[in-house]
Amino acid sequence: MSKPLIERVNLSIASGSASATATIRPRAGLIIGCAVYHNNAANTGTIQASFKTDDGEEIIPLVHINHLRSREAGYREGLVPLFLESTGKSYTFSVIATDNFTENFTAQLVLVYENDFTKDNNC
Repeated sequence: MSKPLIERVNLSIASGSASATATIRPRAGLIIGCAVYHNNAANTGTIQASFKTDDGEEIIPLVHINHLRSREAGYREGLVPLFLESTGKSYTFSVIATDNFTENFTAQLVLVYENDFTKDNNC
């Protein structure tokens, strides 16, 4: 039986708002990287994102959301590297903009786990 390769966290910010946080409790395993995809909703300010443990430890500090995009290289090479051993803790994924959105914003954090495919560098 193969292990799942990805886990995703969806986040939405309504038009007229500037921030939202989603909580996730990833399954146990080694998270080797992540990427954030979003709908490019209109915002004249800066959009930043972060990923933290439930006790506030920064896994990814608040950075411009484009820093977390897929690099469109090989599958593994296109990710933001994490190498985070998930042990059942809760984590938060937050998006904060300096200005309110003028349309609904949606984002998805994709966590990629080590498994038979990524171990052998087949992806």
